[in-house]
Amino acid sequence: MNKNLLRPTRTALALAMAAVLTACASGPATTTQLTEARTAYNSAAADAQVVRSAPLELRKAQQALERADAAARDGDDLSTVDHYAYLARQRTEVAVQAGKIAQSDEIIAQAQANRDRIVIDARTREAEAQRDAAERARSSAEQSRTLAEQRLAAAQAAQQQASAANARASSLEQQLAELQAKKTERGMVLTLGDVLFDTGRATLRAGAMRTVDQLAAFLDNNPSQKILIEGHTDNVGSDASNRELSLRRAEAVQRALMDRRISADRAQTSGLGEGYSVASNASADGRQRNRRVEVIFADETGVVKARTN
Repeated sequence: MNKNLLRPTRTALALAMAAVLTACASGPATTTQLTEARTAYNSAAADAQVVRSAPLELRKAQQALERADAAARDGDDLSTVDHYAYLARQRTEVAVQAGKIAQSDEIIAQAQANRDRIVIDARTREAEAQRDAAERARSSAEQSRTLAEQRLAAAQAAQQQASAANARASSLEQQLAELQAKKTERGMVLTLGDVLFDTGRATLRAGAMRTVDQLAAFLDNNPSQKILIEGHTDNVGSDASNRELSLRRAEAVQRALMDRRISADRAQTSGLGEGYSVASNASADGRQRNRRVEVIFADETGVVKARTN
């Protein structure tokens, strides 16, 4: 045999054996699909959301990847390796999509929870505002009712006071009428004529005591009532003597009232002499009318309208 013809054949065989040995030394054959499936699975397995949301699909992807690796180690046909790699990739994608859906659901649920919280907070604030408004309205109504009740009570009290005052005034006027007091521009006035005194004297006659008793009884029954006792004379005698006589006669009435427990501060005196005649001094009758003592009763405010000297 020609040795030159055998040399290329041996060389090719050696190269082929070297290639087989090299392939065996580098481990099982891998494909692009297996590499991508392993990368995708590792990424999904590292995602806590995917692990939590799709553990079954992730497990199936792992099993498919393990079978692909086994097929590659066993030297199975590359189509078999790619098939299992494809299954691993698809189940990994399903798991990833399930994770994304779960994440979206969580986001939606959180948004819904936030919306519900906002709605609840708004309704709570609205309810609190309505409650506060109702409380203010109730308080305002209570204040208005209290104010109305106070006004009604004040009006009733004023009416009662007015009625009592009118009753007192009517009673007072009736009592004064019984004393034969007359209503004048100065108020109620009781005139004590000259017959109560001796001529030119300031001593009350015994017959005057009945009138004084009636006046004292009236003042005793009306403890807030005050009077002014004015003495008057005719024009007989000097002006100075007439003033003195008129004052002494007013003081005589005052002392008689004091003897009957009427205090002096309730019965003031004034002597006006002949200055305020009520009749002509040209006749005896007129002069007698001018010789008098007038008792002026204070009005309801306690004011006595005195004459000016």
